[in-house]
Amino acid sequence: MVNISFLGGCREVGRSAILVESKSGVKCMLDYGIRFHGDERLPYETNIDNLKAVALTHCHIDHSGALPFLYKTKNIPFFTNSISLAVSEVLIKDMIKISNFNYPFGYRELDSLVQNSIFLKNGNRQKIHDNFFITFINAGHIPGSVSILIEVDNKKILYSGDINLQTTNLTNSANSRNIPEIDTLIIESTYALKQHPPREKLEKEFVEKIFNITDNGGKVLIPAFGVARSQEAMLILEKYNYDGTIFIDGLARKISMLYLNYPDFIKNIDLFKKALKKTQFVSKAKIRANIKNKNGVIISPSGMLKGGNAIDYIQSILPDPFSAVYLVGYQVEGTPGRKLLDNGIFEFKESRRNRKNSFDLNIEARCEYDYFDFSSHSDNIQIHNYIKGLDFRENSNRDIFCIHGDNKSTTYLASELANKNYNSVAPETGEVYQV
Repeated sequence: MVNISFLGGCREVGRSAILVESKSGVKCMLDYGIRFHGDERLPYETNIDNLKAVALTHCHIDHSGALPFLYKTKNIPFFTNSISLAVSEVLIKDMIKISNFNYPFGYRELDSLVQNSIFLKNGNRQKIHDNFFITFINAGHIPGSVSILIEVDNKKILYSGDINLQTTNLTNSANSRNIPEIDTLIIESTYALKQHPPREKLEKEFVEKIFNITDNGGKVLIPAFGVARSQEAMLILEKYNYDGTIFIDGLARKISMLYLNYPDFIKNIDLFKKALKKTQFVSKAKIRANIKNKNGVIISPSGMLKGGNAIDYIQSILPDPFSAVYLVGYQVEGTPGRKLLDNGIFEFKESRRNRKNSFDLNIEARCEYDYFDFSSHSDNIQIHNYIKGLDFRENSNRDIFCIHGDNKSTTYLASELANKNYNSVAPETGEVYQV
């Protein structure tokens, strides 16, 4: 029997970590992320003796952020790809630098992680021990994102990671129909309770609103996640021939330049280069101050308005009835972005030792504000289509574990799948299952 230990990402989004252990005790860690609140930021503590490999689905901090912890005293092969490693290194360095939380690792452990990295191409079957293999499969979530097929003790386990069945302007979509037969599936449930609007229609509405605002002399702030979502917004504007001024700031600027070094992971690198040439990078406070009085589009983290350079811009945009704030990523309950959408009030308070500025803001929005669901996760229908495209072995238990979603999403998806005769469950943190 194979043991699967769920160390995080259970009935929550954050600190994704799954430990797969063979009957001989050989272990492989799939992801090792953090969560951004509470005292327990790292995955559930477990015995990692005989850990022979670590594999990463993608660079987002909730999947990669705690990886250096595994390298405090060990040198373990770390399987990833070039773009995921490069972006993970940027994000983890930034996290260590600005966080008020005292993580039990630092730059030395991050360097050890990088030194132990091994790049694995999609489709290549990698042996990590006797009768223990992993294979990367495109996940469609962000550039470099993969699902992981684990073959151990003659069992085949598919860990979806974060998947997207919609083709975006940045990545090609995931496709489950070419995946070999499996015994067990570990699936994300982030949007198991939602159905995304038609992508093409949403893009057109987004661009039309931006044209309307900027043609009338206003500014549009797009607070977006620095990795992938900012670049997706830029590509949508290019796709619809937006000819106004576009400014890119903060982490979005850094990641955009980094993507140029990894053309094989970008869906259309020529379009990406063309779009990037039309943007203006903001790197200094003086330039940032001047932009506040200019007409155009500003793309700047953070995506939920929890911090970042977007806070500098939003103060001048909110009181302006001719301008707009367009959010393009999911807004978690309680975040400033969600409160703005729900109440039309922007509330933000921050005082950090690593920042020069302190903020205590409570501003009523007189500008237009809206949310555009440019999600890089699959919705309920797409998750079911993904599972429908998979083949389970004839003698398997058809086990499905629903993770990476809140309590309602994971349990709802598990219930739906049980009604389709799958052996489905929403595991809790720390639980161990045998398959």
